[in-house]
Amino acid sequence: MHVPDGLMAPMVAAIGWIEFVAVLAAAMWITGRKNREKDLPRIAVLSAGIFVAQMLNFPIGGGTTGHLIGGALFAILAGPSVAIVGMTIVLIIQALMFGDGGVTALGLNALNMAIIAPLTGWGTYTLLKTIMSGGAKGHGSRELVAISVAAWASVFVAAAACAAELAVSYAVSSGAYGIAPTVSIPAMLGYHAVIGVGEGIITAGILAYVWRVAPGMFKSAEPAPVRTTGIARILSAKTLRASFAIVLVFALALPLYFLYASDGEDGLERTVTEAGAEEGEPLTAAPFTYGQTYFGALFAGILGFLSVSLVAIGLLRVLRGVRTEERIE
Repeated sequence: MHVPDGLMAPMVAAIGWIEFVAVLAAAMWITGRKNREKDLPRIAVLSAGIFVAQMLNFPIGGGTTGHLIGGALFAILAGPSVAIVGMTIVLIIQALMFGDGGVTALGLNALNMAIIAPLTGWGTYTLLKTIMSGGAKGHGSRELVAISVAAWASVFVAAAACAAELAVSYAVSSGAYGIAPTVSIPAMLGYHAVIGVGEGIITAGILAYVWRVAPGMFKSAEPAPVRTTGIARILSAKTLRASFAIVLVFALALPLYFLYASDGEDGLERTVTEAGAEEGEPLTAAPFTYGQTYFGALFAGILGFLSVSLVAIGLLRVLRGVRTEERIE
């Protein structure tokens, strides 16, 4: 669902940037106020894990593929404000380093996948969990259903926003940009209604596993004392084990990616093809690609994983430091 340069009308892209920056500023303020030192490495690894997960497309039929967005997963594990910041970092690395999504369209991409998707997933999950739990404690099958529905809704609503942006771009530019609503809306919603099913299954599976092996991994009543700081904290045994596990799973999944999905178009790309629309030239040339061979893709995944991890841990520490100084003053 990464919108490229030259597809959206400049006015629509500008509005996307304004809305994105405003919400991101609020999310950064909340994140700096609430996040704890002990959680920073895990949030960074979660951000990086979503980056590599988004590299793996899965087939949905007819030569069309989908990939995990991860907004609902991030928001349920770490909270909506942290999810907005973390997903934004993922999208920035994708755009600037790998050319995945246009620079001019980054505001819209972030609005759709870093703001709308996490907030929709978190809101739907919170509502359904309250309705379906019946006062039961723990993480049961009803909660997994709520998670699946929330993840599906996060993809569908984000796709609906993208479809609306395409339609508005077409209208305000007299067809020079965007895609006519008669094509963009049914195509985007149709493809992503199916892609959302995959998102729901994957999200529920990941959360069921995390809650089974590491309950309370991201949230606890009181912050634990921190014995190490800085790079020692980042390179803690648990963080390294989690990072190794994510990279290993990514490496094992790559053959299936090349076998089934590497040549397919995702939902937005297929919609653009059906409409006969053309993408503009990228604003900047990306220094890296996702790779056309196994080892090329593996290198890209590891490079992206490390880049997102380092940027996330650095930004989160800065935000936490700024809020700490404000409280002291």
